[in-house]
Amino acid sequence: MGNKQLVLSGDEGMPRAIEQLSKPTQRQLTRDVECVIARGLVANMREQARAYVTNTALQNAGALSELEDHLCKIAPSGAARYKHIVDAYALGAAQAISRW
Repeated sequence: MGNKQLVLSGDEGMPRAIEQLSKPTQRQLTRDVECVIARGLVANMREQARAYVTNTALQNAGALSELEDHLCKIAPSGAARYKHIVDAYALGAAQAISRW
């Protein structure tokens, strides 16, 4: 954060309280706050990425399910195979998301 001052919403007294601390304590506090903010940003980006992957998996599962249904109508003898393939995709996608 450098020389930028962090002001927490709803707590205007915070910067004044920091100024009353010793310079080494102020530096340590600043490092600690920066670390907390960085971890929060990383956690937020991780959740956004997981949501994106989940959305993609859901779209794919839906499209594959529709394709399975279509193929069952035009070539019913492969119904068990289509179902197995689509189920395998859905299971793999769910496991990948769970591991994320």
